[in-house]
Amino acid sequence: MPSYERAPGGVGCLSTIVGLVVLAGVVVLVFSVGFIVLAIVAAFVVVGLIAWAVDRLLLALSPKRRARRDAAQRAFLWRFGGMSTDGGPFSGAVSGEIIDTTATDGSADPADTGTTGDDPDELGSA
Repeated sequence: MPSYERAPGGVGCLSTIVGLVVLAGVVVLVFSVGFIVLAIVAAFVVVGLIAWAVDRLLLALSPKRRARRDAAQRAFLWRFGGMSTDGGPFSGAVSGEIIDTTATDGSADPADTGTTGDDPDELGSA
């Protein structure tokens, strides 16, 4: 049979092999990029934990640093955290009024309970 009478041949199994190689390459690329991103995120987490640990260590060793941090935190809370009296969302929680009180002992006699007898016992004790 002469060649011109034969049915034209296709690529054959070469397309399947090339397709599988491309698919395997894409899968390897996706996993490689995923591992690289995972490694970068893990590195950021480790650096953050080290920075946090150093900060905690410095706070434990330096009383001046603790005082500065507490002062800065109080200033931040006063400015942004609802301790203002200018009608913010928490203005009812904290008023600007300062109440000064002094506790005094009203009786030196331990038998004196402070009740007159005609008041009901508001606590319900016997």
